[in-house]
Amino acid sequence: MRLRVLLTGNDKFSQEPDAELLRERGFLVYRCDERMVSDMIDEIGPDVLIINPTENQASAGNLYQRLLKSIKYAALPLIYTLSEDDTYIVNCKRNIRNKTSYIADNIVDGIKTALNTNNNRGLNNLRLKVAS
Repeated sequence: MRLRVLLTGNDKFSQEPDAELLRERGFLVYRCDERMVSDMIDEIGPDVLIINPTENQASAGNLYQRLLKSIKYAALPLIYTLSEDDTYIVNCKRNIRNKTSYIADNIVDGIKTALNTNNNRGLNNLRLKVAS
């Protein structure tokens, strides 16, 4: 079974490199506008949600905070792209005891961290291609 990744952001052109990289590694990649993210989460049930903001875009930060606070989406790992450093903030499945976030320097490591930490799916069964 392939992992489903939902990419969201207002600029589809900035999402394209990440989407292509993930497709090459066998992920099912879906993209949507920030206004439709709740509907898309309900429709496809992604394994990971990646928020990819553009510069000076407050709505992406607001979406990230709203999803972090939402009980409905507590089981959904979130990855927030920091565009200025090309790094990723990874928030795994959230519960009362574990409110930890991690930093990853590439998108594939961010997804591995998100899925490994929340034990949503064992990474031992995944065969992710690693760039050489």
